[in-house]
Amino acid sequence: MQEFLAAVARGDDDDAERWALRLTPADEPPLIEMANDTDMDERWWGVRGLAQAGSEACVPTLRRRLSDEDGSVRAAAALALSCLHARAPGAVMAALDAVAVLLADDEGLVRQAAADCLAQCGDDAVGALGRVLKASTHQGERTRAAGALRKIATMKAAAILYPLLNDNNHLVRMYAYEGLDEMGLLETVLLAP
Repeated sequence: MQEFLAAVARGDDDDAERWALRLTPADEPPLIEMANDTDMDERWWGVRGLAQAGSEACVPTLRRRLSDEDGSVRAAAALALSCLHARAPGAVMAALDAVAVLLADDEGLVRQAAADCLAQCGDDAVGALGRVLKASTHQGERTRAAGALRKIATMKAAAILYPLLNDNNHLVRMYAYEGLDEMGLLETVLLAP
């Protein structure tokens, strides 16, 4: 942890990343502290470290960072939650609606990170994506939600994609069609009389 902190303090991103990969769950408390720092660079590296070594105890911190004033911290928080989902899916599920809000963020990096996070969370994110598609009038947000469902490519996602074949947004329709087609759910069997 000391080497990681020293690299962050020096502004040596390459070295900090090398040390971040060696962080362990024992490093979580100081990483949570970093993620709550007033300095943007400290917050970003704290969030990055939590992606590597965090437990369900860091979910509230990561959730707060989803509304950070800095877009790179918001994006890092979304991606950290997707990493944490692999270790503690139940703890992350409650934060997925907050991640889905970022599908309409002003910054493209944040929108992409949110879509990637939700796609990586698989079936656990289908509900949040379905709520976006049902309630949102923001067409970019709806398009990214449909794209994430296409990547999830499960029967649970297919249940949301089917009605989108008639959506008014042509990109949403395209993602629905491609997703269902790639899953083999649009094949028609013609029977000879």
